[in-house]
Amino acid sequence: MGNGYKTKQKDTILNYMTEHKDFHVTVNTLSDYLDEQGTPVGTATIYRQLEKLVEQGLVRKYTVDSGTGACFQYVPPDKKCHEHYHLKCEKCGCLIHLECSFMKELSEHIFSDHGFEIDPLRTVFYGVCRDCLRNIKNETEENIKDE
Repeated sequence: MGNGYKTKQKDTILNYMTEHKDFHVTVNTLSDYLDEQGTPVGTATIYRQLEKLVEQGLVRKYTVDSGTGACFQYVPPDKKCHEHYHLKCEKCGCLIHLECSFMKELSEHIFSDHGFEIDPLRTVFYGVCRDCLRNIKNETEENIKDE
């Protein structure tokens, strides 16, 4: 599939996505960024550009549920993001690719014992990453010392 026309908006969006490749990015996040850069772009245009990037395989689209807006993530050419799960930190927003044989075993168990097939392209586990947990622990320890 061809890349279509190159536009400044598309280039700016792709640059932002590559710079934030470890995060899920929303249309609102991109819209705020473009506003801050002095190049406001309508949300419909942002969606359209992101969908083109999804079609080209440069960006992945995540839809958690019908009530939540889609999230997007840049996929580096050397690291295709296929059949694995993701962990998203609710504190810092980082996205961790979970390539773990245990998750494959879990998926197989759920299918064989419960007749349910999990879609790894839409499965994200939310929690707090190791670094944020460490920061929380350090803040708690400092607060205890200050008392």
